[in-house]
Amino acid sequence: MSNTAKKTTLLASLGAGLEYYDFIIYGMMSSTLSTLFFSADSPHVALLKTFGVFAVGYAIRPLGGILFGMIGDTYGRKSTFLAVMLLMALATIGIGLLPTYGQVGIAAPCLLLFFRLAQGLSFGAELPGAVTVVSEHTKKQRHGIYSGFVISSVSIGATLASFILFLLSKSVAQEQILSWGWRIPFLLGGGLAVANYFIRKHLEETPQFSQLQKTRARPALKEPLLSLIRFNKTELVCGIFMTMALASLVIFSLYLPTYLTAHFAFASQDIYLAMTYGMLWSALSLPLCGWISDRLGQSKTFIGTCVLFVLGVFGLFSFLRQGQWGSLLLFMILYQTVISFLSVSYFALLSSAFSTAVRFTGIALCYNVAYSAMSCSPILITALIFTTNKPASAIWFLIAFALFGMTAAYVLSKRSLTTDRAEA
Repeated sequence: MSNTAKKTTLLASLGAGLEYYDFIIYGMMSSTLSTLFFSADSPHVALLKTFGVFAVGYAIRPLGGILFGMIGDTYGRKSTFLAVMLLMALATIGIGLLPTYGQVGIAAPCLLLFFRLAQGLSFGAELPGAVTVVSEHTKKQRHGIYSGFVISSVSIGATLASFILFLLSKSVAQEQILSWGWRIPFLLGGGLAVANYFIRKHLEETPQFSQLQKTRARPALKEPLLSLIRFNKTELVCGIFMTMALASLVIFSLYLPTYLTAHFAFASQDIYLAMTYGMLWSALSLPLCGWISDRLGQSKTFIGTCVLFVLGVFGLFSFLRQGQWGSLLLFMILYQTVISFLSVSYFALLSSAFSTAVRFTGIALCYNVAYSAMSCSPILITALIFTTNKPASAIWFLIAFALFGMTAAYVLSKRSLTTDRAEA
């Protein structure tokens, strides 16, 4: 690793972890926020409205990814990267400083919605931006391991959010949390993001974008998106289907507490504990998975992982029928390992699929469109299970998207190989 690559990876990873912390702390505190910002409603209705505002943050992500992606491809990675971090920092601090419904009435949930929209716009660009910056500072043969460090920071961000809330609940009475304590996680996360903004100012512009600036006139802001639509349709379609394969597994992991309590004999506390260990394993194993993918090749790693998942998924889910906590833990670790191998190879493939002039926009578009679409998968899986009366319907759903992703990765690898030969 060169010193520049180390520095870039560290700062990109730190920022991605803090952004994820800021983005999900809202969901983790949804019960408290429902009491504070929708207190005129019944508890059930208030919670639904709080989750509605939470969902808005996901719905707006594609717009944020495309907007900041175009800015990044037009004006530069560094300035865009800084703007994304500053927007998340200010939005999170803004939530932490909001007056409650009891203080200003309907203005409170309206302001909450505004800041949640700002968070969604920022988060839609953060991880695609981090992957773009890291990939353009490193050699192609090392994209997997560098991507692994960036993605592992997301798991660390989630763990940090859980730990902060654990300390808060253990140290402060519920009455104090509702009075002032709820603000601490938001102000802490926003403050750390502000600090990271100033640290990120020391990042250098990526060598590839700097070279591009010397050889072209600055395009119109919309040009990266228009260029993608004109000349990169295949890459976009393949990238979206590859992302859907990964996103189906990631979103289903969030649905697991509901799925396992409904169809298997596990207590909620056992499920959450196993999920925590699984996330920690993911954070630790991602760089190793990235290193392996660099050795095997990104296409072979992604396609091979999909094939192994399709062939072994019924065996994997058979661990759950044993009803033992150890078997549940083994399931979570193996499941997260599949996600880890797909993640590191997927981002490396995606960064190679697009040229420097459209890379930020291309990655952001594929990533956010696919995740926004797959956010509906728990509803679809629930409907499938209800219609068929078979919990295994969820497995077939995951298999279908693994096959789609595998096919897309194969097409993309062949297209890249043809392009490389043409350039040679």
